[in-house]
Amino acid sequence: MEPTNPKDATHRRAVPLPGVVKDMLRTWPPVAQVYSLLASRRVHDEYRRRREHYARLAAERGVVYREENVAADVRKRLASRGYAPARRTMGEVHTFSCVPLYSWHRHLMPDLHELGPVTTFDYESLGYSYTRVSQSTDLFEEMSARILPAFREAHARRPVDWVFYYGGGQDISPLVVRRITEEFGVPVVNLSLDDKQGWAGASTRSWRTGAVDITQEFDLYATSARIACEWHLLEGGRPLYMPEGFDASAYAPREATRDLDVSFVGVAYGFRIAVVDYLKKHDVKVSTFGAGWPGSGWTADIVSIFNRSRINLGMGGIEYSESLTNVKGRDFEIPGTGGGMYLTSFNPDLAQHFVVGDEIICYRNRDEMLELIRWYLTHPEEADAIAERARARCLREHRWLHRYEKMLTILGVL
Repeated sequence: MEPTNPKDATHRRAVPLPGVVKDMLRTWPPVAQVYSLLASRRVHDEYRRRREHYARLAAERGVVYREENVAADVRKRLASRGYAPARRTMGEVHTFSCVPLYSWHRHLMPDLHELGPVTTFDYESLGYSYTRVSQSTDLFEEMSARILPAFREAHARRPVDWVFYYGGGQDISPLVVRRITEEFGVPVVNLSLDDKQGWAGASTRSWRTGAVDITQEFDLYATSARIACEWHLLEGGRPLYMPEGFDASAYAPREATRDLDVSFVGVAYGFRIAVVDYLKKHDVKVSTFGAGWPGSGWTADIVSIFNRSRINLGMGGIEYSESLTNVKGRDFEIPGTGGGMYLTSFNPDLAQHFVVGDEIICYRNRDEMLELIRWYLTHPEEADAIAERARARCLREHRWLHRYEKMLTILGVL
């Protein structure tokens, strides 16, 4: 198990700051710069402690992540409880979805429906907000108690082929997952996208808010952090390295005037503010969309922004760290849209999914970012060709449907 050293910040309860103070730290440059540097150091220190802890354990125990071994372990686990999946074809798979449909989560749904019928347990629509569920034990238990009856009803109506979760320990009860697998045998899968920074979290219940204490209960646990696969194995889980996908029904080309040289979509905090300031000081016309940017706000139609932009800028850093990267949803949504060219931080994991220099363009520091922006703004035909190739790649390989097919193949359902 992960260490419980009280000096490990991942096991300390963070003292909440008043909202006014947080806003000041984000927006007042002298304070924001110092705060960002301290926060970046904290992120790196926590990550390196965790990484080295699991690297030592993996070496001691001879644990190495291999997808084919995980697939075999998953099938053995299902067989050991007497479960033999019914073989389905596309359009026949009955999914029981435990996904709260707020924010971008709705983009997970269209391709689930392409698999076949979907029964949705959306606790948001039942009146349980994510914030309240994650903060109130009573509401969490009340919400969790409604999942099994909903599952039983759906399974009686038409046998459920798999249960698909998206979330962490803050809104998933491992006890409910265990009941489903023990009583019905149906395979249960979770999707986790923040394991590098959200692996442990606070101990709000008898388990922590991240993946560490719940991974062992799932038959398959998809993670977008390749390095975290061995972390899952060491905690008794069955991980699958799987990056985000994109919703092709929403992210698509549109007729639009390319009136934005460079755009960035995302909340203003940490190093992002410094990056935008750096570009503006070098006379780059960068348009920002998201909470916290002066004179700007969130836009309900980010697909329009992607299509209006000659260059869509990505920043692959985690929290306050500019150099610690993780694969992100934007890495597939922007190229999948097929609007302006995608320029983002270099990430070796992302380089597995695109040809860097041909389908997306990556930078390693701010100087490279600036130089690449200047080059492609003056060579728009090259930028457009790169964007076209990126969209073609996304349609071939990077829809959410492709991710679901892979998981269901491992489970033996497809």
